[in-house]
Amino acid sequence: MSRIYQHKKLLSQYDTILFDLDGTLYNSELFYTGAFEDMSRWLVKNGLQERSDSWIDCVMGLKRAKGNDYGRLIDDALEFLNIDLRVKTSLLKKYKGHDCRYLRLDDRDSRLLDYLQGCGKKMFIVTNGQRQLQERKIKKLQLTRYMEEIIILDPSEEIGLKPDRNVFDSLCRRYTPGKTIMVGDRFDIDGMFAQNAGIDFAGVGFHGN
Repeated sequence: MSRIYQHKKLLSQYDTILFDLDGTLYNSELFYTGAFEDMSRWLVKNGLQERSDSWIDCVMGLKRAKGNDYGRLIDDALEFLNIDLRVKTSLLKKYKGHDCRYLRLDDRDSRLLDYLQGCGKKMFIVTNGQRQLQERKIKKLQLTRYMEEIIILDPSEEIGLKPDRNVFDSLCRRYTPGKTIMVGDRFDIDGMFAQNAGIDFAGVGFHGN
């Protein structure tokens, strides 16, 4: 597994460091575990499941098999467990309202961010995702103290998502970034964003990327 603290020497060579959030600064499995627990409790409370672990085992298994971007994850789990598909809206509300209770910043990653900040590096988060949920994650992880700016690219807003380079162009108009690197766990999103912006890329994450 490649984690950001392992890249201290590399990152110290840059003036500006752009970080992805999910799967880069924290382990996404910690979020999914808590969110799926919330869904499971709702199903049990409403008499749709007898055991809380049935939903968690099913949806986690499907997620690992299909990937994080699979659009029918909840639909497939509901069908597999013979639960009325009309409850999907309520389950998604639980997902979006999850309190992020298990999220934490690794001590070694925290020390690296302290080090980079002490070296005068400009650090930013550039993340795709639903705004309120991403803000909740960032608050739980206490990342604001390290970052020059946190940029949330919400799909519901009329803004370009990564890998569109528009957000980098906007940063360049407001800052003088100098030598810049993008750090992320997705080559198809973060890596392509770096390529489109003409900056370097470091592929890291919690799943051996």
